[in-house]
Amino acid sequence: MRGMAVAEGKYIYGAIASREARNFGPIGVGDRNDLVYTINYRDLAMVVSDSPIIIYDPDRKHALQHERVLGEIMKEFTVIPASFGLIFKSEADVQELLKKIYEEAMEALKNLDNKVELGLKVLWKKEYFAAEIEKGFPQLRQLKAAAARESPKYRKQVFSKKFQLGQMIENIVAQKRSRYIGEIYYGLQRYAVASVANDLITNRMILNAAFLVDKNREQEFDAQVSRFYQKYREKLDFRYTGPWPPYNFVKILLKLKGIGVVKR
Repeated sequence: MRGMAVAEGKYIYGAIASREARNFGPIGVGDRNDLVYTINYRDLAMVVSDSPIIIYDPDRKHALQHERVLGEIMKEFTVIPASFGLIFKSEADVQELLKKIYEEAMEALKNLDNKVELGLKVLWKKEYFAAEIEKGFPQLRQLKAAAARESPKYRKQVFSKKFQLGQMIENIVAQKRSRYIGEIYYGLQRYAVASVANDLITNRMILNAAFLVDKNREQEFDAQVSRFYQKYREKLDFRYTGPWPPYNFVKILLKLKGIGVVKR
């Protein structure tokens, strides 16, 4: 109803191990410069800011604000990160969540201590993709030529050849991708505590991976990524990001059924 005040809640950033109440400054998500602080239960704390209970658009501004807070937390603490836009109705609800996840969260924080997540996407450069796929496969060029020669009158034959062509390209891409994964992904695994190969987004994508790396080996890991980049920079794009909170390596769900979760 017009004129009604919007209820206030607690915007959740993540969980840290801290017995003391902490204050991270007026850097909360939104336009109000809300203070980012902790709600504590024993030696586990949830980092929050006061917030109207609204649905935040996941635009660049709000996403960067959320990331900035996590970045500040990571300067001092290992963090179990919350997903963007998670709001609880009250401090009591946050306390209830902390009690529920206490044992699991403390174990996870212990395992993640002094570690960061690093992301790596590797893609074929657009201008090299076709040449890379055709290299060493003359039968692919022959099938392409045969499909191009078919008269549109013979739809069945044209469709059949195009179908064969599509299958052949898929198989060749899988073979080529497998070779790069064997070298790059499995090569980098030796310098990481854990790794995850996520779903590929485009046909040109070779690798979409996250690595959990001990901070003491981060420079060593960087050097290995640089080595692969130097080797393949003419034909592959490397998108190396981080350090991030360990999104891909934490299974704890920072939600409680029916409590304070704002949904789209």
